[in-house]
Amino acid sequence: MSKQRSFTHNVAWNLIGAGVPLAFAFLAIPTLLSGYGNARFGFLTIVWSLIGYFSIFDFGIGRALTKLVSDRLGTSSTHDIPDVTATGLRVMMILGVFAAAMILVIAPWLVGLLKIDASLLDEAITSLRVLALSIPFVILSAGLIGILEAHGQFRSINVIRLAMGLLNFAAPLLMLHWSNHLVPATISLAISRVITTVLYFSRVRRLDSVGASHGRFKKHHIRELLGFGGWITLSNLISPLMAQMDKLVIGAVVALALLPFYSVPADLVNRFSFAPISMVGVFFPAFASTWSSGKREAIPEMYAGASKAMCAALFPAALCLYAFAPEGLTLWMGQNFSSQSTPLLRWLALGLLVNSIARVPHALLQATGRPSTTAKLHLMELPIYALGLWLLLSHYGILGAAIAWAGRMALDFLLLVLCANSIIPGLERRSVLVVGAVAGGVCIILGVGAVGAMLPRAIACVVISAASLFYALHTLSRIRRHD
Repeated sequence: MSKQRSFTHNVAWNLIGAGVPLAFAFLAIPTLLSGYGNARFGFLTIVWSLIGYFSIFDFGIGRALTKLVSDRLGTSSTHDIPDVTATGLRVMMILGVFAAAMILVIAPWLVGLLKIDASLLDEAITSLRVLALSIPFVILSAGLIGILEAHGQFRSINVIRLAMGLLNFAAPLLMLHWSNHLVPATISLAISRVITTVLYFSRVRRLDSVGASHGRFKKHHIRELLGFGGWITLSNLISPLMAQMDKLVIGAVVALALLPFYSVPADLVNRFSFAPISMVGVFFPAFASTWSSGKREAIPEMYAGASKAMCAALFPAALCLYAFAPEGLTLWMGQNFSSQSTPLLRWLALGLLVNSIARVPHALLQATGRPSTTAKLHLMELPIYALGLWLLLSHYGILGAAIAWAGRMALDFLLLVLCANSIIPGLERRSVLVVGAVAGGVCIILGVGAVGAMLPRAIACVVISAASLFYALHTLSRIRRHD
């Protein structure tokens, strides 16, 4: 693939790889729920969560591989890429085996934490141990994806990711033809992880910079990988904590019975995060290779283009969530639920827009070798968010949780922009324009949401969203890699 190719193709593949399985899950979940029953399906949802959460045991090496390989490709210094990749993948396999062994040992304790029926205990423990056997492959896949991202192989990544995402739900569905027990379902999930890891590995082996020679394990590359990945791991530990803190504090400060009025719109907004994550997956290796190639004067323009594209792409989602919150929640959850949750969803929709754009300076800082900056910002934000959440919940009830979340997104965005400006020359003017675009977008959303009549509000949303998406595609097509 040409290094000068526009980002549109790669972003589109990332969106397909993440979005299609999400749509399939929406269709499959009712059948899975009725087939496995509430208790078993509840445990399956925990299994899916654990598969994702235990990928943290890669200690950020997956992202570090993307960074280091992109650096070498950017400078055309590719002679040691086989050694870097071999070292990284072997360390990740060791970490995966360690994580698997830990889960095998503590499986009874983990299951014991759940309020699960006694008749399902043995089944759940066995299923969790089956899951443990797939963890090394989950972690290894993160490294293989990192290598492929550095080479711009987004089509290959997402063809396999699409298959994996579909198998995540299709495999347990298939097992229902024989049994509704958990063990066959988790065996099918483990097998699907092994298959997709083999597919990723076969694709990596076909890369010229990796497959041309057999890489060797070298200790000095471990320091390089963990030096970058350690800070990524710290961020990955803090982010889920802040993501779940609001729900825990609601139960402690307000009332557990009110939690669904917050958790349902929060989960709805969170599902849109696949789009900015997909876009940043393309921006990160491009930033890294351009920075390492020495053509750093191109970074401000790439940053501005990526920020504008992100803002324009996510603006329709935030706009429609805000504008149609009352009608949508009434149709979906009923009038009483809507009256309680509409103000929350509107605050969360504003936070979605700001959080999406904040991912661009976050990726830029990491791509330029400053993962410590983003990790330290998360450490600083944690107590501020905890205190703000507590105070706002005390004064405004569950609405305070939504305000606190949106406020944290705004604080995170502004701090990331300030840090990027202080580190990277020539970014100031573009950053002012980006902040101005976000503020303007928020004003437009508030204005459209204030329109009382449904028809003019819908027309405004359609026209503005179409123009915004067209602008996003146009901007993406103009962003070029300069490595």
